[in-house]
Amino acid sequence: MTTQKYFNTCPRDCYDTCAMITTVEDGKAIKLQGNPKHPITQGFLCWKIQNGLKFVYSPERLKLPLKRVGKKGTDNFREITWKEAYKEIARKMEGVQTKHGAGAILPFHYYGHMGLLNKQLSQRIFTALGTSNCSPTICSNAGRTALQYVYGGFWGIDPEEIPSSKLIIFWGLNGPWSNLHGYNMVKNAVRNGAKFYVIDPLKTCQLGKHLAIKPNTDGVLALGIANYLIANNLYDKTHVEKYTHGFEQFREAAKGFDLERVSRITELSVEDIRELAEDMYRIKPNFIHLGFGIQKHLYGGEAVRTIALLPPLVGGFRVHYSNTDREIDIGFLQGKHLANQAHTENQKMHNMAQLGRILEAGAVKFLFVFNTNPLVNLPNQRLVKNGMESEDVFTVVHDLFLNDTCSYADIVLPAPSFLESFDIHVCYYHNHMSINQKAIEPLYESKPNYQVFRELSEALGLNSRDLFPPEREVAEEFLSRSKAVDFTLKDLEQEGFCKMKPRPQDEYLTPSGKIEMYSQLAEKANLPPLPGYYEEDKSEYPFQFLTVNHKRITRSQFHNVWQKEIEPIVLINDEDAKKKGINEGDWVRLKNNQDTLKMKAHITKDIKQGVILAYGGLWSKLCDGKGANTLIPDVVQDFGGNATYNSTYVEIEKL
Repeated sequence: MTTQKYFNTCPRDCYDTCAMITTVEDGKAIKLQGNPKHPITQGFLCWKIQNGLKFVYSPERLKLPLKRVGKKGTDNFREITWKEAYKEIARKMEGVQTKHGAGAILPFHYYGHMGLLNKQLSQRIFTALGTSNCSPTICSNAGRTALQYVYGGFWGIDPEEIPSSKLIIFWGLNGPWSNLHGYNMVKNAVRNGAKFYVIDPLKTCQLGKHLAIKPNTDGVLALGIANYLIANNLYDKTHVEKYTHGFEQFREAAKGFDLERVSRITELSVEDIRELAEDMYRIKPNFIHLGFGIQKHLYGGEAVRTIALLPPLVGGFRVHYSNTDREIDIGFLQGKHLANQAHTENQKMHNMAQLGRILEAGAVKFLFVFNTNPLVNLPNQRLVKNGMESEDVFTVVHDLFLNDTCSYADIVLPAPSFLESFDIHVCYYHNHMSINQKAIEPLYESKPNYQVFRELSEALGLNSRDLFPPEREVAEEFLSRSKAVDFTLKDLEQEGFCKMKPRPQDEYLTPSGKIEMYSQLAEKANLPPLPGYYEEDKSEYPFQFLTVNHKRITRSQFHNVWQKEIEPIVLINDEDAKKKGINEGDWVRLKNNQDTLKMKAHITKDIKQGVILAYGGLWSKLCDGKGANTLIPDVVQDFGGNATYNSTYVEIEKL
């Protein structure tokens, strides 16, 4: 018996990016365990990946390429060879390019696999062809855009500062489910005397003080805190003068937000708002971690911008949001140096949150989907489905399982699990880069993204050697070109992970070189230069509808593995349920002008009145043909064109 161990990294779209060690016996992975040396993930794995081998060795894995032989949506396919698949895909791509131009080809991808090679390197074929592309607008783009307006970049506080922080605020973040390792660091900090707040309409933590804010009013709370601090002389004047631009204008903008007004809008008590504001001034150092949920509404970017201005008032520099804004050469991986300038200048950029509208418009004739499951994860699910049903759009999907999107594909290609290919990873939470060694051979005939696109480029007659050199060569050159990296691939192979150089907290790439309370970059983008409060139009539907990931799944990944343990439930406040005559376990109908949806009621005191919550990411084909996103419109906001999932309103009634 031969036993070997490999360094691996969880590739899911998650804060933690768990570093792990895989034990392989005679070519089969038999154990996954956390790498105990990693300072953030600290040797333990979350609920999702603890049982990752069930995912890797699932009998439902796709085994061979498939070609559709029936109507779209019926899962009527026949198995074909990879050679046949490449020939068919190349023929269709060349035909679309000749007849409609390269802009009619749309790669559609997100962070279903966060490996730099599987995610970024794969884009080289589309860069070379000059196809259209999609802006990443379905998750955190509004917040990143907002932080760029304020700080000139969106890197933030290093989470390794949590243990020494005395005040920690999770603002719109479900730590135990979405950021388990960060939450554990918070628990240790609290044991050592830190004070902890959770600001969220859903009670997600038993630890700390919970402020059950009304959704979409986070920016008002921040303006109220700022006004209280300034009006009561509870701010660091020297720090503000040194590090901020536009303080006097900001002071005037915040003046209208007294505690009584803020209390009425946010539905928090005056006493709680005052206590939070005074704690921010009194308790230092502090650590504010903004979750992505607060910016997924019509004015979410405004909220993030305003909250980001609180730390400099009390002597700090930044919030924590998304630490992907690093000095690493992503453009090299994507092949920007290989791009034809004319292609780049004329490239059509679509908003991925509005795929249904894009397909409806008819300009896209070829869709290549990888690293995502749009038919489940996108808003306006019905319109996306209508677009994918069209025979005018030839669709290729690369995935591990026959998910909802695969059902509407013309060609389906089998992908490997993370244990079956080489990659390197960065994280949007901490500052460590880690390696993913190939631990086992690809199961069946699965192939990683970059291999698929290398072989497809050969079928298209492109120079595949220039586009896709061997993976190790690409990784080594990428590391050598990245300013944040002072280690080698061999170091990663020996240690499993290495820390990148963090960017300075007091460096601001704004026109003034300071934190911009009056944002010249926002003004240049034709947005208000000062934060404000913009109330959403009153809806005809009484309940605000929020969607979150279940703790066992990441977006739509793992749902098919855990479907028996996950019901399509909707959380409703016990008082609201009483008024509606709804009991625990009743089947209810949610409806708005988008669609209707049947779910099972779960009654709880943990969610605010007037708010209901369901799990997003559940496969529609496993839930009577519809998921939560069927109720969500595809309206986008001004900040980064981000989707507005949480600006959804519905009625709920007992069936």
